[in-house]
Amino acid sequence: MSSLRFFFTYSREFLRHWGSYILLIVGTNIVLEMVVIPCVQFLIAFILKQGDIPYVSNTNILMIFTRHPAVLAALLLLLALVLTLIFLQFTFQLFGIKSIQTKEDRSLWELFKQSLYHMRHLRPGTFFFFLFYFLLILPFANAIFRTPLLSKVTIPVFILDYLSENLLFLLLLLFASLVVTYIGIRLLFVLPLMIFSDQSPKQAVAKSLALTYHRFWHYAWRIFILTIFLTVVSYIGYGVSFVLQAVLDLLPRPFPAVGAMVTLTGIQFFSQLTLAWATVLYFSILVQKFYPLVISGERPLQMIRPSLWTRIAAVILCIFFGGSLLFNNVLYLSGLNDSIPLTISHRGVDNGNGVQNTIPAMAATIQEKPDYIEMDVQETKDHQFVVFHDENLKKLTGEDKTTHDLTLSQLQSIQAVENGHVAPIASFDDYLAFANKHQQKLLIEIKTTSADSKQMLDRFIKKYQQTILTHHHRIHSLDYEVVTGLKQKAPKLYVSYILPYNLVFPQTSANGYTMEETTLTGDFVQRAHQGKKDVYAWTVNNADAMDRMVSLNVNGIVTDDLKTLQKQIRTYKDNPSYAKRIDIYINRLPSLDERISEK
Repeated sequence: MSSLRFFFTYSREFLRHWGSYILLIVGTNIVLEMVVIPCVQFLIAFILKQGDIPYVSNTNILMIFTRHPAVLAALLLLLALVLTLIFLQFTFQLFGIKSIQTKEDRSLWELFKQSLYHMRHLRPGTFFFFLFYFLLILPFANAIFRTPLLSKVTIPVFILDYLSENLLFLLLLLFASLVVTYIGIRLLFVLPLMIFSDQSPKQAVAKSLALTYHRFWHYAWRIFILTIFLTVVSYIGYGVSFVLQAVLDLLPRPFPAVGAMVTLTGIQFFSQLTLAWATVLYFSILVQKFYPLVISGERPLQMIRPSLWTRIAAVILCIFFGGSLLFNNVLYLSGLNDSIPLTISHRGVDNGNGVQNTIPAMAATIQEKPDYIEMDVQETKDHQFVVFHDENLKKLTGEDKTTHDLTLSQLQSIQAVENGHVAPIASFDDYLAFANKHQQKLLIEIKTTSADSKQMLDRFIKKYQQTILTHHHRIHSLDYEVVTGLKQKAPKLYVSYILPYNLVFPQTSANGYTMEETTLTGDFVQRAHQGKKDVYAWTVNNADAMDRMVSLNVNGIVTDDLKTLQKQIRTYKDNPSYAKRIDIYINRLPSLDERISEK
C-alpha cells in the first residue's frame, strides 16, 4: 500500500470510529494528567523531603548519588513505576486501536484488563530494554507515541544553542540525529512484537530488523507523508478559525463574544481531534503489519456503540474536563487571566545594542525603559567585584585568562568586543552607581567558581546590601549555597534561585525561581504562586514564546529582544480583540504535541 493510500484509508477508518478513538486516546491522557501525574509529583516531593533535599538539578545530582542512597533507591523505584505506566499506556492504546480496527468490539475495561494481564509477563530483560529503547530513540518515538508522562523530558534550548554554536558539536548532533532516526525505524516493530506476540526483546529486535530490511526509506517516507498532511490540515483548521472570528468581530454585540467562545472551544476540540487522528495513523503503521484493517461497510462518522461503562466514563470526563475548559476559556477571552510580567533585559543589552554587561550597553538599554536589567557579577583576584558573564575572558576580549587571574584594575583596562561595539570591562561599583543614578533596577546574578574566596559572600553583603535594598535591586544565582547564604545572612534581600531544568518542584527559602523557558510549565508556575514565590523565565527571544510565558502567568521575562517583548506585552495591556486572542492562542499551541491540561 502506498503512503498516500495508507493515509486516506486509515483517515477514513478514523472518521468511522472517531468517538471511540478520542475516548481511548484523549481520555487516557486526561486520566494521566489529572490522576497519575499528580500522584507521581507528590511521591517525588515526599521522597526528597525525607532526604532533606530541596531541589534536583545538575548541581546536586552527584551528591544525591553519593550521599543519599535511600533517596536514590526510592527515586529509581519511582522511575521504574513511571516506565511501567508508560509501557502500560502504550500497550493499552495499541490493544485499543487494534480492537477497533479488527472489529473485536471490546470495552475499555476489557482492554485495560488485557493490558494489565500482559504486563504480568514482562521479563526483567524486557523492562531494561524498554528503558534503553526510550532513552535511545525518545525524540523519534515522540513522533509516534505522545504521553503526558514524557512531556517533561525536554532538552532545554540553551543546550542546543550551545552545541550548535560549535561546528564540531553541530556536526556530531546532526550525525547522532541521523543515527537515532535510522535505529528508530529499524526497531519500529520491537514493541508491537513484544506486546502482540509476547516475544523477548532479543527475538523482537531480530524480527523488527528483518521486517524493516531494505524498507527503511519506505517507513521513513510514510512517517514523513503522514506528518506533512497532518501539519497542513492543522494550519488550515486554525487559519479558518482565526478568519471566522475576525469576521464575527465586525458584528454587533453579543455575536463577537459568543462566537469567540464557540471558536476557542472548537479549536481545542480540533486540537484533540488532530492529536487522536495523528496517534491512530502512526499506531496503524504498527498494527497493520500484524492485523489487517477490517472494513464492514460502515458509514463514515459512525461511532461504534460503546458499552455502558464506557459511556458513563465519557460523560464523567466531558462534565469534569469540559466544565474546567469552559471556565478557563471565559477567563482567557475576558482578559481576567492576563498577567503583565516584568520586562528584564538579559545581560543589559537589547538586540545587540552594545557589549553585554558593560555600562555603555546599559546606558543604551535604559532608554528602552526595562523594569530590570539582568547582569552578572564575579569576584576578582583582589576580592573585588567585576561585571562579567564567563569565567574566562577569551570569548569577548581575546585574553585567555579568568576573572580570578587579574585584579579589578587590570580587568578594567581590558576592552570587550561584541555586536560591533567596544567597551571596557566594568567594576560592579561603577555599574551599580550608574544604575542608581538613572533609577534603573538591576537583577544581579552572583556567579561563583571554585576559585572564590571563602568570605566572598560576606564581603558582598557587607558592601552592597544597603544600596541594593534602598534601590530595590534583586539577586539571583545558579549556586544554591549563595541563595541559602543570602537568605540566612541578609534575609531582607530578594533572592531568586536559577534552575536550568524543571525536573521536580523545588522547596527552598528563595523568593522566586528563574526558570529556563522551554522546560517551564503552567503547573510549575501555579505551584510557585501558591507558595508565594515568583517565577522569571529566561531567555525568551521570540514572540510566540513570549506569549506563552505571559499566558503561564510568569512574573518576569528575561530577554535579549526587549522591544519585541514590550510590543507583545502592549498587546495584552491594550485589551486585544477576540480575533487577536484566538491568534495568540493558536500561535502558542505546540502543534500536535499539545499537553491536555496546559492552557
